Amino acid sequence: APFEILRLSLFAQILAGLLIPILAALWPILRGASISVREALNSYGVDTNRYGASLLDRALGKIRGLPNLMTLMLRNTFRRVGRAALIEITLITAGAIFMMVSSTHNSFRVTFEKIFESFGADVVIEFEQPQRIGEIVPMIQTRPNIAQVEMWVWTAAKARVPGAGGLLSKHEVLVRGIRADSGLFTPNLAAGRALWPADDRGLLLNQKLARKMSLGVGDRVELELGGRKSVWLIVGLIYDLTGQDQNTAYLDRDALNEEMHWVGRATVAEIRATAHTPEAQVAIEKDLRRYFESLQIGLNYTETALASQQTMMAQFDIIINLLLIMTFMIAIVGSVGLSGALSINVLERRREIGVMRTVGASSGDVGIVFVGEGLLLGILSWAQAVPISILAGRYFVDAIGSAINFPATYYYSASGVWLWLGIVAALSLVASWVPAQQATRISVRESLAYE
Repeated sequence: APFEILRLSLFAQILAGLLIPILAALWPILRGASISVREALNSYGVDTNRYGASLLDRALGKIRGLPNLMTLMLRNTFRRVGRAALIEITLITAGAIFMMVSSTHNSFRVTFEKIFESFGADVVIEFEQPQRIGEIVPMIQTRPNIAQVEMWVWTAAKARVPGAGGLLSKHEVLVRGIRADSGLFTPNLAAGRALWPADDRGLLLNQKLARKMSLGVGDRVELELGGRKSVWLIVGLIYDLTGQDQNTAYLDRDALNEEMHWVGRATVAEIRATAHTPEAQVAIEKDLRRYFESLQIGLNYTETALASQQTMMAQFDIIINLLLIMTFMIAIVGSVGLSGALSINVLERRREIGVMRTVGASSGDVGIVFVGEGLLLGILSWAQAVPISILAGRYFVDAIGSAINFPATYYYSASGVWLWLGIVAALSLVASWVPAQQATRISVRESLAYE
């Protein structure tokens, strides 16, 4: 599509750019403007924040047994509680979102794997024309590394609620004719049960299509197959992503063949390999493609289960990557705020730095204190973000799944927790490096002369 500037988006950005800074500065400005002349003159050059007055200060003051630098770092981190809280809010938000996004990616991935495992096939081959099952199955079984073969029927149909009229009542449906006693296919059910050999025109319907048609287990659906109409009973609802719009239906192959006059024929071979590795899948696919080409049997396409899974997952990865980019932007904003806050701390504590130097603290000791403060704030934000991501992660996955019509099963990502710890620690170290360098360059004379 051509590049276009959306007026609504531009207006929202201008409004946010003008309004948010004013709102953010409003409280400090009002608080500063309310100070009387006497209070302002009396507090000139004096730190009005009395350390030790709050419960937190007294609690930190009781900590014993730590090295002096670590004790100093711990107490100074919370000297300005309000300032530290503002930084923590941003870093906690970024951390919680990152871990929830990681859980979303993990949930989608595991759900995909379970759905594809339910089909049981490593390689799928679709023929140009219906083939005789009794001829094709023995031919495939003679090829190397083949463990099991099933022939299915794939075809397109129209579905509607019996008795419904009008063009809008019809829905495109991809019909899959399978063996009711299939040894490969184990349906991933959302409701109801699997097909039974004794079923009389039983059908498994994709849960998304069923919701669109307002149908459920026990309802009947009318299929239009090759110009012939027939009514089928929904015995189960199934999770399935193989259709173009999750619009698949599974029914007994023999019953379908009778309806279409294809008795003893099928269009698709579902193949399980002796080894379920990507290399084995690719080798079987290439071998069978060459084999049938040599016999001049036309194929529509061949595909491995892994390639199909990766193709579908790539579509969802776009959403995940966009969310991760937004998360990193929030984290960078938080790290910039952390750097700014530590720089202000350096200015406010010039005299303290001078006193540290006079009692023997080296430049490295001074730098460690400020780097440690930044690292401590980062780790604390991580520790607070973890329980938030655990509590909110399921709802986040459900919300994303609902927005894209993908009912993913929730699986928390433990790797995302440790990955974010590394990221936030690195950002905190980088953010605190410049303020720490500023602090190490302050001499004793400059610090004691500073007002």
